[in-house]
Amino acid sequence: MAATTSGIEGGAGSEGSEGIESGEGLEGGGSIEGGRSIAVSVGDYRYFIERAVRGMAAILDELGDESACRRPALPGANTPYGLLTHCLGVLDYWGGELIAGRPVQRDRAAEFEARGTVAELRQRVEPALAQLAQDLSSVDGAAPLRCQPESWAVGPDRPLNQAAALLHIYEEMAQHRGQLEVLRDVLLADGEVAQPTARPDGAAGSPFHAPIGWLRGKRGVKWQRPGPEQLPAWIADMDFAVAPAVQEAIQDALRRGDLGYPDWPAHPLAEPFAQRMATRYGWQPEPGAVRGVCDLIQALQIVLQLGSQPGQAVLAHTPNYPPFLATVQTMGRRLVAAPLQPAGSSWAFDADRLAEAAARADPAILLLVNPQNPTGRVFRRSELEQLAELAERLDLLVVSDEIHADLTHGSHRHIPFASLSAGTAARTVTITSATKAFNFAGLRTAVAHVGPPALRAAWDSQPPDLFGAPNVLGVEATLAAWRHGDGWLAGLRAELAARRAELVERIEAIPGISMRAPEAGYLAWLDCRDAGLPAEPADFFSARAGVQLSPGLDFGPGTSGHARLNFATTAAVLEEMLTRMAEAVAGAAG
Repeated sequence: MAATTSGIEGGAGSEGSEGIESGEGLEGGGSIEGGRSIAVSVGDYRYFIERAVRGMAAILDELGDESACRRPALPGANTPYGLLTHCLGVLDYWGGELIAGRPVQRDRAAEFEARGTVAELRQRVEPALAQLAQDLSSVDGAAPLRCQPESWAVGPDRPLNQAAALLHIYEEMAQHRGQLEVLRDVLLADGEVAQPTARPDGAAGSPFHAPIGWLRGKRGVKWQRPGPEQLPAWIADMDFAVAPAVQEAIQDALRRGDLGYPDWPAHPLAEPFAQRMATRYGWQPEPGAVRGVCDLIQALQIVLQLGSQPGQAVLAHTPNYPPFLATVQTMGRRLVAAPLQPAGSSWAFDADRLAEAAARADPAILLLVNPQNPTGRVFRRSELEQLAELAERLDLLVVSDEIHADLTHGSHRHIPFASLSAGTAARTVTITSATKAFNFAGLRTAVAHVGPPALRAAWDSQPPDLFGAPNVLGVEATLAAWRHGDGWLAGLRAELAARRAELVERIEAIPGISMRAPEAGYLAWLDCRDAGLPAEPADFFSARAGVQLSPGLDFGPGTSGHARLNFATTAAVLEEMLTRMAEAVAGAAG
């Protein structure tokens, strides 16, 4: 390769100064600007290819499974799914076979007809980009291709060397990224995908980019309690507008004046909950076992009251959701902590140590938070089966908080604990709500699937309405979210994935602070013990950076030196938070 003499100013690459040069055009074999060559570093080249491919994958996330496999009403249009599949084929064939000399089996025509789930296709994206990086590790722009391309890949009078092949890959990615944006916009305009709402201030644009003035005007606890000098990243509310389907459902109820006593012979969310669990997670819960609650904290308190005695132990992973830990304490139960430990890029627990601790403590209840708060761990089937075996051996009642289930990232998929077996379901109370994923916690509407028959009978024997009654607007919002909100949810997940990636990159650059990227949700567990901070992290960042985090000490034993950061905010707010935090740490070190 030739040394870089011109190219992209301030390039994003990090792979030295070597570049790719070509004096050949892609179409018609003509030279570029009379033979002048343009050199681009391999790092820059890969950066823009990766950005294009990941951008295409984010569009498919926004569309969801059904719409990603639909052809819009445009002449000759492909499906979004087929177009991204084709792009992965281009990377594999041109980068692998023609440049690296790696044999590739490719059916180009089948790529455009491919169908499947977005999750399945997404699982191929990062491995494809990693393979491209390997294929380009010894690229030589002036060298000939490693083998003769197929006839359909060669244009008229088109001499191809490795640099020209790289230009063709870039051309394909840029062209199809633009095509995918058009396909998405047409599908949205045709009403074939739930459209994101306009910005909260009434201007056109994404609901995930609210202006700071709109956020500061909120009356909820997240923005009001810290005060105007702080940027809040503590309580688990998102800084985004509510899904359009949810807004419309609430407005419809108001237009009808439908705020009187409802006509609900059975719980209105029982069947919809069962349908959503079956469709999304392959679990077939019994609708008759569903009971309504205001929120998950109330559900845990009911189960502790009816299913255990004061002084009995509750087994739970730590760190853990502070209101749950506070509930265990205030209701006179004993916490048996099962610490999560760092394991590679994520977290794990020692099953043998957990079993020993449980045997000594004689617990009555296993409290499971999955996906986990605050670490973001999505427990694997093998881990859940270990917990199920322990619960059966010790005859434990299980409370499984699954409120973050809809917010998994990448290839991670939630498995309902009660879906493991009939025996597990018969001892499990599954508690969840649409309020977390769809951002309407103030409507206080949740459900509990009460698997144990004896507990269900004890629940039903209590005085009528002792545990409250369903909220009319909360029910309308939940029904709309579960039935019509998945298009918006896909867009939200893509937005959270982008914020997560930014957060991981920026935290890595702050000396002494580390994190493991959460596998679900929008909460990051920061380890600040090596930063040399003069106070507990949340106190330090509040005082020195004007950023409000959740104190690590609230999350149970062994959490000193940690803090939880909520990254479900706009790109601009997150950027300002992280800049302030980095400057505060640098100032403390100085």
